Amino acid sequence: MTKNECIDIFNAMIRGTPVSFQEKLLPMVSEFLTENNIENSDKMINLIVQNPQLIQRTLPELVDYYCRKFNILSLKQKINDSLINNFKTILYYE
Repeated sequence: MTKNECIDIFNAMIRGTPVSFQEKLLPMVSEFLTENNIENSDKMINLIVQNPQLIQRTLPELVDYYCRKFNILSLKQKINDSLINNFKTILYYE
């Protein structure tokens, strides 16, 4: 994964644009597991392949990891003035 690939994927997700599970998300998860030396990563990948909806649970951690890894910045918009920390990401950028 490159920085620009991650930015494109993250921006597509927040816009609601479909992101290819096989071509984009699965390689991202695999790279994350490998780089972090996660035990049984091959079994985890197989489980995700069999149940693609499981990737939804890992997306926040993936976004956080790749944003820190590549120093990807985000622009946020406050959703509700009465609540603290109630922000929605509207753009990822370099």
